Order: sequence, then C-alpha cells, then structure tokens
Amino acid sequence: MNQSEKMVTITFQPFGRRVKVRPGVNLLDAAISSGISIRSICGGKGNCGKCKVIIKKGSVDFIYNPKEKLLTEEELKAGYVLACLSLVNSDCEIFIPPESRLEGQRILSDALVPEVELDPLVGKIYLPADKISSILHKPADLGIPLEMVKEAVEKSPECGSQGVSLAYRRWDSNVELLDFECSNTVDENYGLAVDIGTTKIVAYLVNLNNGKIIGKASDYNRQLIYGEDIVSRVGYTLEKEDGAKAVQRAAVETINDLISRLMAEHGISWRNIYDVVAGGNTVMTYLFAGINAQPLLDPGTRVPTDPVTIDAAVIDLKVNEKAKVYLLPSAGRFLGGDAIGDILASGIFKEDDICIIIDIGTNVEAIMGNREWFIATTAAAGPAFEGWGIRFGIRAVEGAIDSVKIDPETLKAKYTVIGGGKPKGICGSGLIDTLSELFTNGIVDRLGKINREITSEYIREGEDGYEYVVVPAEETEIGRDIVITEKDIANLIDSKAAACAAVGVLLKKMNLTVYDVKKIFICGAFGSYLNLNSAIAIGLIPEFPNAEVKYIGNGSVAGAYLSLVSKSYRKIAEDVARNIAYIDLLKDSDFMDEYTAAYFLPGKKELFPTWWEASRKIRNKTAMMGSH
Repeated sequence: MNQSEKMVTITFQPFGRRVKVRPGVNLLDAAISSGISIRSICGGKGNCGKCKVIIKKGSVDFIYNPKEKLLTEEELKAGYVLACLSLVNSDCEIFIPPESRLEGQRILSDALVPEVELDPLVGKIYLPADKISSILHKPADLGIPLEMVKEAVEKSPECGSQGVSLAYRRWDSNVELLDFECSNTVDENYGLAVDIGTTKIVAYLVNLNNGKIIGKASDYNRQLIYGEDIVSRVGYTLEKEDGAKAVQRAAVETINDLISRLMAEHGISWRNIYDVVAGGNTVMTYLFAGINAQPLLDPGTRVPTDPVTIDAAVIDLKVNEKAKVYLLPSAGRFLGGDAIGDILASGIFKEDDICIIIDIGTNVEAIMGNREWFIATTAAAGPAFEGWGIRFGIRAVEGAIDSVKIDPETLKAKYTVIGGGKPKGICGSGLIDTLSELFTNGIVDRLGKINREITSEYIREGEDGYEYVVVPAEETEIGRDIVITEKDIANLIDSKAAACAAVGVLLKKMNLTVYDVKKIFICGAFGSYLNLNSAIAIGLIPEFPNAEVKYIGNGSVAGAYLSLVSKSYRKIAEDVARNIAYIDLLKDSDFMDEYTAAYFLPGKKELFPTWWEASRKIRNKTAMMGSH
C-alpha cells in the first residue's frame, strides 16, 4: 500500500470498535475485517435487505435503487443504509441495530441417540514398565502388532518406570500407531462428533472407551460472514482470492474454539482426541474439506457417495496430529452427511413400516423408506423461514418471537419471545404460528390474502399491501410495529409449497398415500421448535393420519456420534448413501405439479384429508367475519 494513501476510520456501535480501511471499502467488508458479524443472507450481493445499519456520524456512498424496496421510507428517513451497498470514503460512526446483529442464536445441540454396541476405530492400551521386557520377548495377545509395541518403546526411553500407553487406529485388518505417552493414560481416549451446519456448528466430546458423551459445545458457524446460504458461500470462494481457504478456515476456527471450550471444561488435552466424525450437507462438507463446491450448483452433477477422510493436521484442527476426520457420505447434490445422520439416528433402515424423515433447516430434506428401500429429495424452503423476504423476519435469536396465538374475539396476538425480553422480529416457528393463526381465525384466505372486510386495529393497509400488526411499536425493542404483510405471506407460502411438494413428489414416485406412512421423524433445529399443528395447518408438512411422530433433534450430530463409536455404523452409512434413490427436484417433471398444487393453504386434499374439511369451516368463518 502507498504510504501516502489516506485511511478512513469506521466506528461500529454499540461495540465501540474502530477499524481503519482504505477509502472505497463497503461497510459489510469492513465489519467482517474487524470481526463484527452482521446479518447478510445473500452474502453481500444487495438483494436480501438484512444488513441494515444506521449512519450516526459522517456519510457513506449508498448505492441503492429505491424500486427494490429493501428499506421502507421510514427507515430511509431515519438514516438506515444497507452495509453491503455502502462505500466508505470518510470517517464515520455506524450503529448496528438489534435486528441486524448475529448474536444469541438458539442452537440445537441435543439429539435422540439410540443405544449402540461400542466398536470404535481407536483403542488404547497400557504397557507397565515391568512387563515390557517379557512382552517384547514373548508376544502376548495385545490386539496390536508386536512391531508397533517395539516402535513405541524404542521412541519413549524417557518413560522408564512409568510404562507406556499406546493409542492406535484399527480398520478391518489395518492397524496404525497414533501416539504413545508415559504412564497409564488409557482412560484419556476421546473422539469428537461434529455437525457442520450452515448456521451453527455443534460438537460432542466422547469417551471412546465407554461411549459416554462427556461434553457438548455449539456456536455460530463463522462462515456466516460470507453469506447465510450455501450458494452465497460458494460464490465467495469463486469471486475472492483465497476465498475457498477463508471459508474453510472459518469452519475450522469455529470447531477449534469449541474444542478449546470442551478441553477447558473437562480438563483434557487436544493430544488425547484421536478421532473425529462430522456430518453436514454436501456443500458444507465440500467447503470444509477444501473441495471445489461449484459443480454442486449444476443439476447435472453426479455426487460421489464415497465418504471423504482428511488428515486433521492438514486443516489445522486442534486434535491429535495423527487424527483423521471422517465425513459422513453424501447421496446427492444437496443430500449430504447430515441427512445420512438423520437416517442412522432414526433407525428407519431397520424398520418394516414405511417411514418418513423430515429435516427442516436452511433446506428441507425429505427421506422416505424402510429396511428395503430409500428415496429422498431436498427443497430450498428454508430462506423465508429464516427471514429472507420477510420484513421483520429474523433467525431464532434472543428477541425473536417464536410462538404466536391470536385471540379470536379481539384479534390481538399473544406471543412468546426467545430470552423473555422485548421482541425485535419473528423467527421461523413464530412465522408459521402467525400464518396458521391468521388462516384458522379467518383473517387470511386460502391464497394468503387478508380479508379487507374485517374492521380491526390490527389490520391495515401498508406499503406492501394489507398487513397484520403482530406487535405494536410500544411493545417492541426496535420502536416500530412488527407486522406481517401480504408480501411476507406470499413468500411464506412459496417456501412452504416447496417443502410440501418435496414430500408430495416422494409419495407420488412410490405410488403411496399419506395413510401408508406409519412413522414420521422430525429432525433439525427448526423442526425441534416447530408446532406441528401449525405446520400442517399452513401446509408445510402433509397430514399423516396413521403415523406416530418422533422428534430426533440434531440427527446430524447423532449420526456422527454413532459412526464415531461404532465401525459398523460407518458401513451402514456408506451402504445407505449408495442405495438411496435421490430425486433432484430441478430435473423432476412431477415437482412443478406438486408445487403448484401446494400454493394455497393448506394444500391439496390428498395430502390434507381432515384439514381439507376443516378449511371449509374456515372459509365460512372468513365470509362471516367479512360481513360484520
């Protein structure tokens, strides 16, 4: 850099953090460089409207087209700009409002883990000093090659009377020496099970001797600063120099921080973490492993179903330098190891009955089958439920409304807020509840249109058409009415239609009805907090009248755990991945028919048999309300 080039100073409030940058840098990049995370679903492309900040002092060059309507007139007058579209050319002070901060997210780390017969890859034995000589001269059944024992003893003369502990990895007939230590450290034999999620990363610290989960840790995936969706992150790896390394490093650093927390909490050493298993969607797996993920965006790409194993030392993971990272195999472009983990955790590969797994997260994954067959697909239904295209939509962070109930007499919404404080937006479960309540109370019709005939202080016409006031300004943290608009509702219906259509396609391919499914497994962070009745009422999930419902929780980390403590589960994972019939909806002729049929509330009669009858009563109620 030219020494004479002037730098400008940006002060980020409420953090009081100052950063010097070259003139012409955009605010979002400046925030990233200073370690401040601002919401950016689109990865800084200027089309999600979530990186809102307020200019308190100074000015920026705001390159904005008002026709996009990403900001309201009220926000523009108050000094709001979008960080990704604002170039800094002079000193300025920026305030990041609560709804734009990435903090305090509710992260699901719990999972329903079935009992398993322990058979980990890594074992550990202790050789007492007084027995080493006899072992070397008269081999005993140690379970490992004598040459390995000799190697460890020869390389550890300093151990003397303490004896030597050996850690080894065994896969089929192959045995590898991992490490050796003085004294008896057999009890210090640990592994790590990891869920590499698009939004969050969860890690379980596991005692490989007994399978006990001794600690859990979770945090945001630091890749969020490169975009909240996988397409944006892949774009970043292609558009930026060393972008792929930066994105990979962000995930590794997140996991390393979790490891550090677990080590501090449980008094263990990184040296004694000998094995790692991780699950994630296919794109996340590729980005973490340093594999070019661009081909995954092409519908014609065939994805290898073989698992990927990488050396932990190569990616600087803070575990034993000889540890391996086993990534659960993928079965399709967007059907990754996290979905395989769901299958392992649910146990549907052992079921005689027809089962369905629905994992609702950033994407919706639907898997149907039993011990004889599997069919699966994925749909990009998550963005609206995570705030994309919803004026007051936010992730499940503190201050997010997560449940809603509308009084049928007053039409006022009662709500709960994550953290118990004042609300600053509505997260996915709250949005689903709100739409369900609006529909079942006759405030919106089957097309998502608000009844103009209803007279209520909570229903009015706004900038984006009619809207319903969920929370009046005086009750909010942001000082503005939190509303849901007809435009918001249209985006929610679009997302729910994609999710419902994904399941509809699977039923159609197998010539099954909703009555044939006997068990439903709900997985994923979003699904665990979901009101199932609300989800069915809006048509996000079809109605399965004869099915038992089970909640798995974080199936990805559960599957990683099972594959960590049992070699047989790794083989099951690989068999499942090879044998799933993956339906790519972008190439499927039935998808558009199912999607179109799902584009009203709740959906077609075949998928919602009892709700179809109930919706007739709702239509009558809507008509009656409109007559008053």
